[in-house]
Amino acid sequence: MTNVAAQTGETLVKEVDNLFDSSLAIARNIYHQLPTIVTRLMMAGLVILAGTIVLRILRKLLNIRLRKKNIQASHTVKQSETVRSLFSSIISYLMYFLIIMTVLRIFGVDISSLLAVAGIGSIAIGFGAQTLVKDIISGLFLWTEGNLNVGDIVTIAGYNGRVESLSLRTTTLRATDGSLYAVPNGDIRTVISRSRGQQVAQVNVTIAHGQDLFHAQEILEDECIRIKERLGLKHLPRLFPAIASDARCVTMRIEMPCEAEDAWVLEREIRMSMFERLRKEEIKA
Repeated sequence: MTNVAAQTGETLVKEVDNLFDSSLAIARNIYHQLPTIVTRLMMAGLVILAGTIVLRILRKLLNIRLRKKNIQASHTVKQSETVRSLFSSIISYLMYFLIIMTVLRIFGVDISSLLAVAGIGSIAIGFGAQTLVKDIISGLFLWTEGNLNVGDIVTIAGYNGRVESLSLRTTTLRATDGSLYAVPNGDIRTVISRSRGQQVAQVNVTIAHGQDLFHAQEILEDECIRIKERLGLKHLPRLFPAIASDARCVTMRIEMPCEAEDAWVLEREIRMSMFERLRKEEIKA
């Protein structure tokens, strides 16, 4: 038992010595290579800084170019903003890729081998990247077909709002309550735009059965005249009486041509004015 314990102790001491020697060798190696490591870190930092500066310069040049083109070719501001947003996204992706490849090259990583491995593994990665590829392709089609422009008021994927930016992968919407939605382009199946052509503000007003419909129509028409004068509208809101009926009430509709960004505000004003007038006239809605 004493011999076994002694042998075990000697083995343990040798392993500790070997571990200490290995650690010391690694520390010495790091110490000797410290200038090289610091140099590479400094070069990587300079590459990242230079890449960031170049990216900002390219974005500035893009903005200046589009601004001049917009003046010369009379392009709309929305189209220019859309092109700027999309090309800015493409330039950013390319610059980030170049910066990463350059930094890896500085630290001695064989980029050709890395790309070869990436090529071999792309088959497996492709199954997981199907959604990403679908988003990018959908984004390209949305831009080339002109279905979306920056500044448009739209409904996409169940979200309402104004388009703030359009990139290769996502479309960003700003809702009326200030919420920001980033919608993947691959999820956009239908685009409902309120910024193409003339928008119409629509308000449905219900009149309960048993009320004098002709009197209610006269009241609503008079209120349309008052709304036009109070809000300084160019056109008179148009009343369509009795467009629908059910077991409880008759529905009348007020329509008013307007700009897309004014539709929600105008609908709210018309709705409040109509129901308040019906309340004062003691007509049940």
